[in-house]
Amino acid sequence: MFRRIPLRPRRPHPVVGLWLVFFVNGAVLSSWAPRIPEVKDRLALSDAALGAALFGVAAGSLPALLLTDRLLRRVDGRLVCLASGAAFAAGLPAIAVTTGPVGLGLVLAALGAASGVLDVAMNTAGIEYQRRRAGVPVIARLHGGYSLGVLCGAAGGAAAAAAGVTVAGQFTAVAGVLLVLLAAAGRHVPRSAARGTVGTASVGTGNVGTDTGGPGAAPRTPLVRAITPAVAAVAVAGLLLEGMLADWSALLVARDHGAGNAIGATVVVAFSLAMFVSRSAGDRIVPLLGARRCLLLAALGGSAGTAVGLVAPGWIATYAGVVVVGLFLGPVFPLAIDAAAARSPGSAARATAAVSAVGYLAHLGGPPLVGVLARPLGLPGAVALLGAAAGAALAAGAFRPAHPADSP
Repeated sequence: MFRRIPLRPRRPHPVVGLWLVFFVNGAVLSSWAPRIPEVKDRLALSDAALGAALFGVAAGSLPALLLTDRLLRRVDGRLVCLASGAAFAAGLPAIAVTTGPVGLGLVLAALGAASGVLDVAMNTAGIEYQRRRAGVPVIARLHGGYSLGVLCGAAGGAAAAAAGVTVAGQFTAVAGVLLVLLAAAGRHVPRSAARGTVGTASVGTGNVGTDTGGPGAAPRTPLVRAITPAVAAVAVAGLLLEGMLADWSALLVARDHGAGNAIGATVVVAFSLAMFVSRSAGDRIVPLLGARRCLLLAALGGSAGTAVGLVAPGWIATYAGVVVVGLFLGPVFPLAIDAAAARSPGSAARATAAVSAVGYLAHLGGPPLVGVLARPLGLPGAVALLGAAAGAALAAGAFRPAHPADSP
């Protein structure tokens, strides 16, 4: 008669699963970024008070980043990715019910903690999966997923603001969609590799080490030794520029350059699109140009793009400057993770935690510093000054090689 043919279970697709996790991570806080001016007005916050509340994200992230390495040695990385991602997405609507700067700061701190755990877990999973594929680069495209998440979150926020959708309504809808995406990603996210059993590979360069675990494996690198001054400079500068423009560009264009809230909200979308393009192309751009040239271009673009608003009238030049920064900035943070991972063969989690923790120092100081500097300098002057400082740090990192491909 008829013979039943057994159906083969569908194979998991780890890159797809990880890409969705990166996407969710990018979409959460970017959904709130275009609504910052509205929330600021509703709570009647000064620039300094808003900066202090934004400090909560980094204040929650930093301790979480430092503790996640230990967590990943005890709990499977897939579970950590999915649980922290779910907490991050589900907590977004809480922003809409805050009643003052303290409440806003506490909610952002809780979201920052979930984000910090997710940052380390997802980057560790990406690095380990890349190493299993003998160094075939995946990190840049995964960070492209993060940037697309930022783009979609920012676009949704801008559209909701233009359509008059309430902050609470938008954030509840976003949380629901992101939780569905995490559920879809669940079976595809790879499990953690056994610690010490994965060879070292330089993300984006194809360099593979020989650490095979066991008694002869390289010892775990102390957290501080995974970071050279060059890696630290690159991580701090990259996250300073990215965080500063994500948090302040909407207000900069809307208020200080007179574009209004609707146009101001779209600048976050444009910046995110530029970051998505440059990160998605990073696996090809970095080998073609070399890490040093990429960092120098980022230094030039970051300094010029943040300063153009001081010399050119109107909002169009400032808007374009933000986009230019995004086009050059995309590969910077993946390069920093790559360099640290190559120095820490015993633990991808420690390398990721070290880079993220040092980079988040920029987030700890950046938002409140912008608010403080805006008092004497104005917001455009504060953004330009910190953009110049970040550009100098990127140039310093370029001339003190932060990446194995550029090492003498």
